[in-house]
Amino acid sequence: MKQKMFGFILGSFMLLGLGCLPTAVKKSDTHLPASESGKVLTVQVTRENVRQSPNGKILGQLRKGEPITVIRRVGNWIEFHSPKFKKAFIWAPSVGYEYLNLYSPDFYIDTVKHRFKSVDFFRAIFSQPGDTIQETAKDYELFFTNLGLGSHTAVVMEVVMTSKEVVHHGITLFISKENQRIQKVKIDFFRPVKGYQQALKRCGLPVTEPVESNSGHLIWPSGTLLPRHTIDLERKEWDSPWFSAVWYIADSP
Repeated sequence: MKQKMFGFILGSFMLLGLGCLPTAVKKSDTHLPASESGKVLTVQVTRENVRQSPNGKILGQLRKGEPITVIRRVGNWIEFHSPKFKKAFIWAPSVGYEYLNLYSPDFYIDTVKHRFKSVDFFRAIFSQPGDTIQETAKDYELFFTNLGLGSHTAVVMEVVMTSKEVVHHGITLFISKENQRIQKVKIDFFRPVKGYQQALKRCGLPVTEPVESNSGHLIWPSGTLLPRHTIDLERKEWDSPWFSAVWYIADSP
């Protein structure tokens, strides 16, 4: 029974508790909305770092009142140009945008309909179509990376003594081809979080003991913390108190 649930949650792309991006990646050609493009904003904090990429190398700073022109929004980051910077990124809340908790179910789930928001919502707010991976006849996975979840999106981690795997961090949507609805979402933590209590707090969820536990996951079945959705904390490695990702899984229709 544990193995059956494990297979449903992990899918075929998991390796030792870590989501490894397959070599073959299909780029979507979906048109991206550009509603944010061209907005002129000003820095609203005393000073803010300007970066080469979301949460990347610091290029300099802007001070309160200095203007920027928006190129696009990437989650909690704004790509912009200004008199001082030809093309760079700045923290979106520092120029007037609302902070998005990219780990919270409130970001992913329509709390009225109790189902995941549309695929287009995520494509628009991340300003990218996503990479299609692990495609089957019935469903596919859409992977969003370079979101600034951490200081970089790919790190080399020891998987076994004699080899290394490149693990890409980001957000993965699992989508049904029949109706284009999202069935599951996996969000990688910027850094592994120690203790399920801290992981739940990171996601803005109430701290409650898990209902199910195994060597790879802690699970709160549908209705325990969220209506019609299961919550799964994925361990960094077998039996570890550190957690590398959170999953939100919708009930079967």
